[in-house]
Amino acid sequence: MPRHVLSFAPSPKLTLALLAAIVLAAGVPAAAAGMQTQTSIYSPFAASGQPAAHVVSTVRGHCWTGSLAVNHQDAWRCLSGNFIYDPCFSSAAAAGIVLCPASGPWGSSAIEIKLTQRLPSKFGNKGGPSTSGVPWALVTLAGWKCKLATGATTVIDGERQNYFCTGTKDALWGAPSRASEPWRIYAAPNGATKLSRRVEIKSAWF
Repeated sequence: MPRHVLSFAPSPKLTLALLAAIVLAAGVPAAAAGMQTQTSIYSPFAASGQPAAHVVSTVRGHCWTGSLAVNHQDAWRCLSGNFIYDPCFSSAAAAGIVLCPASGPWGSSAIEIKLTQRLPSKFGNKGGPSTSGVPWALVTLAGWKCKLATGATTVIDGERQNYFCTGTKDALWGAPSRASEPWRIYAAPNGATKLSRRVEIKSAWF
């Protein structure tokens, strides 16, 4: 008796459904499948030297060293009154001012500092903008907005409490792992004693 072999080509909808089932079965969030962490170099200035960010207030102050949050030559740690701004950014085409993001790189507003002293180039960071190193701001796949801590923090399992976030009670610990896409980083609340959970990173700014 002849044997009949039945074959079929799955529809695109069925293929997507099967892929989603495989992703979920593997324990990977469907939203992260095939996603890559987006990287950006932040600058509040246009090429002309005009502010690209919306200046919401202007204060007087000075910068005394390179930024601890952003490791490139146009980023600074500045002081106005008793308040430290870090990072602040300068432009060769905009003398006498720096711009400091008011909330983070995800916002369009900035605080302008009119400088009372020259920028301390001797104590500034070296090199141009780069996406290597540790980002100064992250947005996780869950929507947490996190900025690099430039003051003293704590350490768990050898990982520094690097980022404080809005949208969660967790902090982010250590540097993002770039071993796979999207990047991942440890998350745990203050007071934790062990790091075991990583979260996915949607975007990173340098």
